[in-house]
Amino acid sequence: MSKSDICDIWFDFAAAFVEKKNAVGWNTLTSQEQEIAALWMLEADVYNGGFLQFFCNWGEEVYIYAVRALQAIGAVYALEIVQSGYACIDHLSEDNRLTQLWDIPKFLTEEERERLDTLDKRFWEDQDRIAEIAHRYYVQQLGITAPS
Repeated sequence: MSKSDICDIWFDFAAAFVEKKNAVGWNTLTSQEQEIAALWMLEADVYNGGFLQFFCNWGEEVYIYAVRALQAIGAVYALEIVQSGYACIDHLSEDNRLTQLWDIPKFLTEEERERLDTLDKRFWEDQDRIAEIAHRYYVQQLGITAPS
């Protein structure tokens, strides 16, 4: 199966859990469903606009679900990248100048911006083959028959 095929299969598979989250909310999803939805959101946003877009769109709760997913599937490279991205912004978590998550970029240093840019580029390399390993892992965990 080609990389684009597995990415399409993963996209459709995971998007169903994002739709479920949109319909019923995070708290009604199982922990694995939360992970799948968060991982899809992480990939979509990081590939579109980077880690800052992901974090500023969804916040710490979804970041935690995504980290849990990366740990579960064994995506060690992506996990390190995402945690390093969070480390660039964590110092702002208690900053009273923030009125919304999208204020975070205003208060980053040039060094932090450059670091985040470098991390985004590393994420885009997809060393873990996230779509492939995530789909295989969650299909097995949820007992779903995967298309062949």
